[in-house]
Amino acid sequence: MNIGETLAQLRKDKQISVYKLSQLSDVSINYIRRVEKGESIPSIEILTALLSPLGIHLSEFFREEADILYPSSYEAELVRLTRQLNEEQAMAILNLAKLLAQK
Repeated sequence: MNIGETLAQLRKDKQISVYKLSQLSDVSINYIRRVEKGESIPSIEILTALLSPLGIHLSEFFREEADILYPSSYEAELVRLTRQLNEEQAMAILNLAKLLAQK
């Protein structure tokens, strides 16, 4: 895995400039550019600071699979609320989500 290339791709996918990521992470623009070019390897602390504004956890960043390991806040709330329902209600929510996804 190329940490710099992966970081750059995630940043671009989220449409966040190097300048904005620097502001959000408190990591210098020059250092972010060096990491993305593969000239520097960030510490775990720095990488965590860079990934946090992108909504990515370290474990998710290093996963080989493309599956999302950590849900967003609204996905987590949906799971939490669904777990409070009985099976019939939960299936109704699932079927509704499937119908909405088809559109």
